[in-house]
Amino acid sequence: MNRIISLIATILLAHNTFAAEFRTDRTWYLAGEQMTVSVTDQDALIAYAELCDTQGLAAGTTISIHNHKGTGTIELPANLHSGYYALSVYTRHSAQVSNQLVAIINPLHKSKDDDIEWLSSDSSWVEANGTAKLINKKGTDTRETEGHIIRARINNTYNGRTFNGEQIRPSLSIVGKQIHYFEGKMENDSTAVFYTYGIHGKQPLVLSAASLTGMSLPIEMISPFVTLLPKELPHLVFHYKRSEVEERSLAMQRHQIAIAPAKRELQLGDYSDETAEDGVPMDYDPTVFGNQPDMTYNLDEYRQFLTIKEVLIEYVQCVRSKKSNGVTQLFVRKEDDRYNNYWPATVLIDGMPVIDIDRLLKYDARRIHYINIYGDMYTFGNGINNGILSFITRSGRLTNYPTEPNTQYLVYEFPQ
Repeated sequence: MNRIISLIATILLAHNTFAAEFRTDRTWYLAGEQMTVSVTDQDALIAYAELCDTQGLAAGTTISIHNHKGTGTIELPANLHSGYYALSVYTRHSAQVSNQLVAIINPLHKSKDDDIEWLSSDSSWVEANGTAKLINKKGTDTRETEGHIIRARINNTYNGRTFNGEQIRPSLSIVGKQIHYFEGKMENDSTAVFYTYGIHGKQPLVLSAASLTGMSLPIEMISPFVTLLPKELPHLVFHYKRSEVEERSLAMQRHQIAIAPAKRELQLGDYSDETAEDGVPMDYDPTVFGNQPDMTYNLDEYRQFLTIKEVLIEYVQCVRSKKSNGVTQLFVRKEDDRYNNYWPATVLIDGMPVIDIDRLLKYDARRIHYINIYGDMYTFGNGINNGILSFITRSGRLTNYPTEPNTQYLVYEFPQ
């Protein structure tokens, strides 16, 4: 009996009924300053903090938690409008979200979104509330051992058909020469959540969603810090001493200009398809969770053919194609086994799942370096596949290979 190996082991922990507790170092901030957020939670290792107004996300961060406590900073953009914002903190285990109002003051830039009434005071009142703090301590490199959470929105009505969550198979794959493939969990009929782990730094990834009939559905990432926006925020009445607030603002602006080059180097990834080449693909590693492939073909050792279809026909054993309801599928077997015609193989190219097999068969085989065949049965979420057929290009970057229709190919920076 074939061994069933689960590539992705998703650990579902019981949801807390209590929200995470948190506090900020001050009750109001100047646009461009840093906000320090301290979090207390009994179970989680990572907390997510986000600052929103009624229009959308203003800023956010992740906070590592050790011994139930953690502290992080949020860089406030210098162009924020003046008014109240809602600060929300939550963890992947929390059933509730903690919220707090925070006042943001921007005396150097006026905006149509400003919701503030300026009343002169003697930002003594200012002295009592302190001045800007400088975070000079060296940061600690903390791995997000729980795994980073990514959500995606799926258009479940496509080409005149509507699919429910049980009929949709979302996936997230890291582009590269290794296999890092994550099956998503459908939260409802149009939202998928991915619990990733072991991935750090800026990486190119592909989001895809396929119906059980093999149709590719449109999918796009949801910002990791987006929650329900507040419907309205209270009007801000700010008592200030003009000279001190302006002096503090000018000092902050000079500081922002000075650190701007360094901040650009640390920006949280680029979500545009045009810069997907900026990510660093994973190095070649034929093992899948410790398993060597049953068969490996280094195409440099064989005569070159123009298409993958020719390669599979001429010298790749243990692979054959079959149409089911008009959809081409590939089946693999171990060298001495029979084909299992009930379960097709999971087909990957540079780690990206392939839905349109016919297009893959027409791809330029001269760009392929390795073909790896894994003959065991594998579980991906609720799905079962008989083996994995993995194509590795020479670059590991899906060179000239068009991504599947309706998928999203982008560079994303996973927390360090």
